[in-house]
Amino acid sequence: MMWRLAVLTVRAHIGSYFAPAAVMTAGTALLTAFASLLETGLETGRSAGFLIMLPAILGGWTVAIVAFGVVSTVSLTIQHREQELALLRSIAATPRQIRQNVVLETAIVALPAVAAGLLPGIALGSVVLGRLVGGGLVSAPTALSAGWLCVAIGAGTSLSAAVGAALISSGRAASIPPVRALSEASPSARPLARARAVSGLGLLAVGLSLAAATLFMADGPLLSSTAGPAGVAVAVGLALLSPLAVTPVRWLSNARLGATTRLAARNAHVRAGHSAGVASPLILLVGIAAGTLYMQSTEDSVHRGPAVAGDVSAQLAPVNYLIVIMIIGFSAIVVINTLVAATRRRRREFGLLRLSAATRGQVLKMVAIEAVVTAGIAVVLGTLAAAATTVPYSMVKTGSPIASGPAWMYLAVVGGAFLLVMLATIPTTMGALRVRPVDALSAA
Repeated sequence: MMWRLAVLTVRAHIGSYFAPAAVMTAGTALLTAFASLLETGLETGRSAGFLIMLPAILGGWTVAIVAFGVVSTVSLTIQHREQELALLRSIAATPRQIRQNVVLETAIVALPAVAAGLLPGIALGSVVLGRLVGGGLVSAPTALSAGWLCVAIGAGTSLSAAVGAALISSGRAASIPPVRALSEASPSARPLARARAVSGLGLLAVGLSLAAATLFMADGPLLSSTAGPAGVAVAVGLALLSPLAVTPVRWLSNARLGATTRLAARNAHVRAGHSAGVASPLILLVGIAAGTLYMQSTEDSVHRGPAVAGDVSAQLAPVNYLIVIMIIGFSAIVVINTLVAATRRRRREFGLLRLSAATRGQVLKMVAIEAVVTAGIAVVLGTLAAAATTVPYSMVKTGSPIASGPAWMYLAVVGGAFLLVMLATIPTTMGALRVRPVDALSAA
C-alpha cells in the first residue's frame, strides 16, 4: 500500500523530483569516476601510487561535496511539499506513515537516477586515466577497472545521501500540525535551527583546523590533502549558517530604493531559511571554484616552464584542472537545479502578487533583485571559504598569504555565479508569469 502511494505521489510531482534526480545522476557520475581510478590502482598494481593517491586526496572531499548537493536538493524538494504533507496528517496519516512515504518516494526517484550516472562516471574515469597515462604518471597500457567497488562507492554514496536527507526532512514534515494544511503559507520558521547551527559551527571548526594544519605541513603533493578539504568544510559550514547572513538584508526594506526593492528585501528577510537554501549550493560553488583554481595556479607559479622528467607537480597540473572542471560542473548543476526548483514553487506567490495589482514587470524585477542579493551573499561567503584553502596553501608554497594567479580568474568565478543565478531564475519566473493569476493560486 505504501509503495503504491509513493509511486502515485512521484508521478504527480515528477517535475519537482527532476532537480534531485539530476543532481543524484551527476553526483554518482563524479564519484564513480574517482572510484574507478581507485579500483584500477588496487587491481593493477602498476603506478598504483598515483591511481590510489589521486582519488584518496580529491575523492575524499568530493564525497562531501556530492553528499551536500544531494542532501540540499532532496531536502528542498520535501520542504516545498510541507503543506501537502500537513494535509495528509489532517486526514489521519500518522507521523510514521509520513516518514515512510517520504523515504519510499525518495528511493523510487534515486534508484534510476543513480543507475543512470554509473556509465557516464566510468567514461569520466577513463578520460582522467587517459590524462594520467598521457602525462607519464601511469604506465601504458593500463585499462580502467570498473567492478563492484566502483559501483558500491558511486551508487552507495548517492543513495545514502538521498535516504539520509529523506529521513531528516521527513522527521520535520511528520511533526507538522495538521492545522497547517489549512493555511496557504507556512509560518516563518526559526531562521536557524539548533542542529543546523551546531553542525555549521562544527564544520567551521574542522575547516579552520585543517587550514591551520596546512601551515605546518611540508611542501609537496600531499599539501592539498588538507588545504582542499579545509575550504570544503568551511564552505559547507558557512552554507549551513547562511540564514544569519540573509537576515541583515531587512535594512533594505526601509531604504528609499523603491517599492520593488523593499518588497524583495522583505521577502528575503521573512523567507531567510528558503533564501539560504538557494544560496547554499552557490556558496559551495564559489568556494570550490575559487579555492581549487587558485590553489593550482599557485602551484603553477612555483613550477613555471615546461614539465621535465620527475616534475610531478607540473605533470599533474592538466589532470588537476580537468578534475576541478568536473567538480565545478557538478556544483553548477546543483545550483541550477536548486534555483529552478525553488523558483517554480513560487508560482502561487507570483499569482497572489499579480492579483494584488503587481505587474509582470514588477514581479520579475523583484525576483531579479532577490537573485542579485542572494548571489552577492553567496559570493562573499564563498570567497571566505576559498581563503581557507588558498591562504595556508600559498603561505607554504610562496611565503605570501595572497595566492598567485590572474585577477580575471576570480572575476570569472564571480561573474559565472551571478550569470548562473540569472539564467536559472529569470526564464523560470517568466514561464511562471505566463500562467493566469487565478490558475497560479491553485497550482500544485
